[in-house]
Amino acid sequence: MEGIVRHAGEGTPLFDGRIVLKSTLPDLCLTESWYSTARQGATPHYHHHHADTFYVLEGRMAFLLHDEEHELGPGDCVCAPPGVVHGFRSLTAAHWLNMHTPNGGFCDHLQSLDSGGKGGFDNVDCEPGDSVGPVDEAILLRAGEGERLENDYRVAWIKVPREELSLIEFELKPSFGGPPVHDHDDHVDSFFVIDGEAGFTMNGNSFVGGAGTFVAATRGASHAFTGTGGHARLLNIHAPSTGFHDRLREMT
Repeated sequence: MEGIVRHAGEGTPLFDGRIVLKSTLPDLCLTESWYSTARQGATPHYHHHHADTFYVLEGRMAFLLHDEEHELGPGDCVCAPPGVVHGFRSLTAAHWLNMHTPNGGFCDHLQSLDSGGKGGFDNVDCEPGDSVGPVDEAILLRAGEGERLENDYRVAWIKVPREELSLIEFELKPSFGGPPVHDHDDHVDSFFVIDGEAGFTMNGNSFVGGAGTFVAATRGASHAFTGTGGHARLLNIHAPSTGFHDRLREMT
């Protein structure tokens, strides 16, 4: 397995570059999006079979969860589980990540719309408050929130501990050495560098990735990550989770 390496700005651009596809894997559709001004995003909807997660990188956004809209800024995170009504709009120029886990046909939907097609995926348009799923399982965390796990070489915040997705935010200290090279046969292990630099190994090739770098170790791809002697912050995305957040608690 080759895995995926996308440096800042790389991927498949859609809608004149407003959305960039970083991962189109069955386990994970990840997009990076930019709005240049305040505008409507997605109107109220829910998904039957997958979770929809957002992480704000820059700007201010408004997210609907069930029947309440919340204003979010950089470092804030939202996860709408299957059946929970959600929607979003930007309040300023904004930059964010969106994760559909599993893919649920969302990547194909975007590519169809971009080419003038009708699209279509695991999606139900509705009214605010129409949720049919477990509303109490929805997640909204501000920057710095989440279960905090710290040791001598890194700080980790568990953002989303779900079956479909384990989303962890790492702050790497200069002493961070990282795990040994390893692989997974049951899930995708991916990373997005928020700021600073991190070192990565993928199938024997080592490189340094700065802010905006996305790396995904597909099933069977050997990989590892490490610090570069300075501080760095990155997201670690396991899809499906296979209980990674529980293992992280045990390791800490």
